[in-house]
Amino acid sequence: MSGWNLKSGELNRVFVSEDEYWSLFNFVYSDSCLKRNTYKYGLIKSIMDNLFNCRFEKENQVYYLPYKDIFYRFTVNYWNLVLKYHLKQMRPDGKSAVSKIESILLEKARGNDAIKGLEFSSLRDVDQTDIVKKVSESCRRNVVGALFNDMDGKLYGFDLKGSGIYIAESGYNFMLKYKAELEKLNYYAWAKFMEKINDDGVLVRLLDKLELATPRRDNLAVYREVLYREFEECNCFYCGKKLGFDGKSAHVDHFIPWSYVKDDKLWNFVLSCPRCNEKKNNKIPAERYLEIVLKRNEKIKVSSNEIVQIDFECYNPERFLRIWKYAQLSGMKQFANL
Repeated sequence: MSGWNLKSGELNRVFVSEDEYWSLFNFVYSDSCLKRNTYKYGLIKSIMDNLFNCRFEKENQVYYLPYKDIFYRFTVNYWNLVLKYHLKQMRPDGKSAVSKIESILLEKARGNDAIKGLEFSSLRDVDQTDIVKKVSESCRRNVVGALFNDMDGKLYGFDLKGSGIYIAESGYNFMLKYKAELEKLNYYAWAKFMEKINDDGVLVRLLDKLELATPRRDNLAVYREVLYREFEECNCFYCGKKLGFDGKSAHVDHFIPWSYVKDDKLWNFVLSCPRCNEKKNNKIPAERYLEIVLKRNEKIKVSSNEIVQIDFECYNPERFLRIWKYAQLSGMKQFANL
C-alpha cells in the first residue's frame, strides 16, 4: 500500500545508525522522493519545531508528540507562506490548483484581506482552534503515512485514530543533535520545490520567507511578570545589575537563542539588562551560566503557577544540557561576558 494511504504504521525498532538516518532524510529531500505538494517538508519542520515539547515514554522507549502540537505548528508555518507571501504549495494535478491547506487558509481569508497581514496567533482562540482542527483532519491523513513510509518506519510510528506519533528514541536523538543542519536542508529542498511552481515575483528572498514562517512572539511581558514578581529575579542574569520592572530595563532573554529553539518556554527565559542582552545577541551563554539556569529551573518547576506547570510539562534538564551543547556544535558562538 502507498504510504499516503496508510491509516497506521508500526515503528520499526531495528538499530538505526546516524549514517542511515542521514540517508533517509536525504532521500526525502531528494527529487527521487515522490512529492505532489510541500507537506513532507512542512511535517518535518513541524516535528523539528516541537522537539522540546515531546514527552519521553520510558516503558516503550519512544518520544510521544501529539497531533494537536504538530498541526498547530503546521498551520502557523503555512499561514504566512500562503496568505502573507502568496506561495503556491502544490503542483496542479488537473483536479485542483491548490493543496488542501491552501484551500482551508484561503477560504478563511476570503472577503477579509486584513486577516492576511495578521499573525496566526493574533486570531481569536476559537478561530485558531477551528482552523487547526480542519488542517489536522485534512492533511494528516496523507502526509503522516507518506513520510512514515519514506523513512521505512524507522523514524516514528503512528495511528491516525490515535492522538499522536511515537518517535524512535534513536530518531529523536538524531534530530535533536542535528536540528540546525536538518532544518537548513529542509528549507533548501522546500525552496527548490516552490521555485518550480511559483512565479518569479513571489520568489524573492525565498529562504528568508521560509525561516520567517515561524514568527517570533513579540510580547513576552507575561514571562517578565512571572520571573520578576513571583520568583524575584530582579537582577540581570549575566552581570547582576539591578533591574527595574519594565521592558526598557528588564529584557526577557532566550537563554538558548530563539533562532535555535524556535519556541517560547519559561525554562529557557532569563531577565537581563539591555547591555548584556545586546552583547549576548545570538550567542550561547558560557557553562557557568548553564549551571545557574539549571539550578534555577529545578527551583521554580515545583511552583503551582499555571504558566510554570504548562511550560515545564515536558522539561528535562538532561535534554536542556544537550540543547546547549548541540547549539554550539551548529556554529553558535559562546557568550562569556568577561
